[in-house]
Amino acid sequence: MSSQLEFCLYKLFEMVGVVAISGIFIVSVFLGKELKNTLIYSFGKIFLSLVILKFLYVLKLEKDVLNKVEGIQAIVFLNIFLKFLIIYALVFSVLCQEKLKKFLEKTAILINIGITVIVFLMFEKIKNSRYFVFLYSQKTATTLYIFSEIIVAVGILILLHLSFTNFYFKQTKSFRIFVLTFAAGEIFLAMFKRKGILYTEAIQNGALLYLFVAIFLAVAMQRFRFLHSLSKFSTEVLKERLDLQKSFELLVEFVYEMYLKVLPRMCFYYCHEDDNYRLIVFKDENKQSSDISSGLQLKVSQELLQINRIRTFTIDEFKSFFECRSLESFVSEIFKIAVFVPIFMHNKLVGFLVCYSKLKDFNLTDEIKDGLTIFMNFSQALLFQIERIEKIKNLSTEDELTGIYNRRYFMKELILESLSADRYENKFCVAFFDMDNLKLLNDFYGHSVGDKAIRMIGRIIRDNIRKTDIPARLGGDEFAVIFKNCSKEAIEDRINTIKQLIEKESEQQLPKKIKVSCGIAVYPDDTTSLDELLKIADLRMYEEKLKNKEGGLDEKTR
Repeated sequence: MSSQLEFCLYKLFEMVGVVAISGIFIVSVFLGKELKNTLIYSFGKIFLSLVILKFLYVLKLEKDVLNKVEGIQAIVFLNIFLKFLIIYALVFSVLCQEKLKKFLEKTAILINIGITVIVFLMFEKIKNSRYFVFLYSQKTATTLYIFSEIIVAVGILILLHLSFTNFYFKQTKSFRIFVLTFAAGEIFLAMFKRKGILYTEAIQNGALLYLFVAIFLAVAMQRFRFLHSLSKFSTEVLKERLDLQKSFELLVEFVYEMYLKVLPRMCFYYCHEDDNYRLIVFKDENKQSSDISSGLQLKVSQELLQINRIRTFTIDEFKSFFECRSLESFVSEIFKIAVFVPIFMHNKLVGFLVCYSKLKDFNLTDEIKDGLTIFMNFSQALLFQIERIEKIKNLSTEDELTGIYNRRYFMKELILESLSADRYENKFCVAFFDMDNLKLLNDFYGHSVGDKAIRMIGRIIRDNIRKTDIPARLGGDEFAVIFKNCSKEAIEDRINTIKQLIEKESEQQLPKKIKVSCGIAVYPDDTTSLDELLKIADLRMYEEKLKNKEGGLDEKTR
């Protein structure tokens, strides 16, 4: 290979390394918190120095650099120093992840300035000095080169070990591939020495470029998955008939995909009864174990009900919060830690997510905590949306004053009941209730007393009919009930009871005793026309009202 081509390829490979390191630095600084592995975030803190050094180095490269001892000194020194920084930055990012992250947040600028100044000065001194201090003689070259490469090799061996044992490395294959490729470059250099420098640079700078592309794609895919999950969740939440089960399945799936490697099992429980929570969403790396989860219910202790933030517990500690024997078989011995994520609404624990980890030394990092906090916030938003939809639905079907159904819902149910009666040849009754002398009560005692009377009538009617019957306030003091699948004779006693209770309670609670008049029409005995059916019930109610008034006049006359 000609020296001209060798020089061009060498400079090209160095430019690839500059682009790769610059890209990793930019991704780390601006998107570090969104990465699955916070190693990138810590590692990127010193990339500014590497970018500057590499950039200055590539700009200063001259054609005869490969043929001069001075040039070789500078190349070897800078490359070994950069490899040392790259390898040991990753090592310490793994071993001292959270501590290093906090340390670099305070000192990253000073470290970058110090490294840049020191290396730049040494680079110039090595290149221009009359007294060669690096690679001048065979002895010096052998000693310094072997010592430096041993340090780098030790770092690579540590990284190789960590890439197969440390769970932060294990969750990202791109790191493992990067370390293996980087190690292959070092082996190639050791075998071919100076002749292998060009190919080693190609391999190792290629490894850096691969790492940058892998990181970039990881961020892009995570963004895509996040937006896709958010889109599905938003579509579900905006539905008029919101499916609680499906919505929480989407939410749990979103968190599970993010932390599958660290938290391989997730269970979401929702409040079924007081202090009893039913498992409604189950995610596990072993899909066969999902059969165990069906129908699981837990009774929660008061101590756990008071925990309103994300907490981690050992499995034994976590089991002590529940009264459930089946939980023993459900939670395998392989799990060591449980992360508890509570969902509160109106100061009550309405649900909780439990994330299980197999790691004894599991660390709830800021990144995992942020993801679980997003789950908490979205869950609360979901539950408030369900509550809002329920309120809107109630407002459209319920009477605001009494809480029973309104005219619109009554007419809808009347049509459905007539269709059912025609199909199954059943009967049903419509009863109209009307309060006597509401105007008199309002005029003498005020509308607040009249409203109280209306609420009382609505409550008595609702509490003294079957759950399948449909009570409604049609307007003013007019009430109606659809008595399903029954005859007139079957409901007469019930209606008389309602009348008596209204008279009795009004005498106790209101300044004047009140009565109600009632008219009953039977479908299809009286008619098969719904309009006629309502008119008949209204007419019979009016006839009874006239009788009540006549009875009242007779009593006054007497």
